[in-house]
Amino acid sequence: MTINVDHYDLSGRNAIVIGNLQPAVDALADAYQTAGAMVTKLLCHPDEIQKRLPDAIGAHGSVDVLATAFDLFHAQPLAAIRAHDLADVMTANCASQLWACQLAVAAMRHQHHGGNIVLLTHVLGERGLPHTATYSAAHGAVHNLIRALAQELAPSKITINGIALGWMDWMTDRIDANEPNGARALRFPIIKRAGRADDIGAMAVWLSGDGAGYVTGQIFPLDGGLTQHL
Repeated sequence: MTINVDHYDLSGRNAIVIGNLQPAVDALADAYQTAGAMVTKLLCHPDEIQKRLPDAIGAHGSVDVLATAFDLFHAQPLAAIRAHDLADVMTANCASQLWACQLAVAAMRHQHHGGNIVLLTHVLGERGLPHTATYSAAHGAVHNLIRALAQELAPSKITINGIALGWMDWMTDRIDANEPNGARALRFPIIKRAGRADDIGAMAVWLSGDGAGYVTGQIFPLDGGLTQHL
């Protein structure tokens, strides 16, 4: 296969970006549009997926690329976690992405020419920190959702991959530089800065184009090297 810019060309493809994580939703939509795709951006609560995503698919008649960006952070000691905490975090971070995949895959299968799915997740699904049990469990579930769906969807020519974010510059709800674990998270990235929304787009476009046609079921850390230490 010859490497060329066409592998990043999404011209003629319908892409839907859905999520509640606004910086990432905006970055993904901008990247897909720059790559030539026709983009529908849906900034919504997880409870709205079942209504808004089918409407978006119906408006265009197809969906070739789905990218999701849902995130709800939660940090508490184990003893303080309550049932509603777990339910809220699992719904926002994992169930939301599963339902989005279910709806998009039904449309992709009906089209008979496959598609590409990119789910945003977090590196704490792979590496834990104290007091992040619910959040880490939810994103760990997303990681294995990707791995399981890759096997289920491959016969339909649908690829699914994940981008696992590290500490991004909008994550002011979860990092306290004066707290030991927060200080570690800020100190440990090999690239000595927080991630930015515009770091996400190029990888998402690659995973949604022809150049990554043999890549599925993978989770790619986008973390500045943070997981080399955590």
